[in-house]
Amino acid sequence: MALVDDETRRRIDRWLREAGRNEFGDPPGTIYAGGTPLFNEMTGRRLDRYEYILKRHPELKQRPGQ
Repeated sequence: MALVDDETRRRIDRWLREAGRNEFGDPPGTIYAGGTPLFNEMTGRRLDRYEYILKRHPELKQRPGQ
């Protein structure tokens, strides 16, 4: 499992606030089967929230100007 560094976590948290997204990076009011997009009922595995967001928004991996 890839670890998300503290700087990237801060960048994601800032983006969530500024973009008005929910805690998973989706529009407010998004409804998820099972209550969370982090748990895969087929595999029984749970994703890290930051890794989930980065998979859906890979542009957040890069620092501005890189």
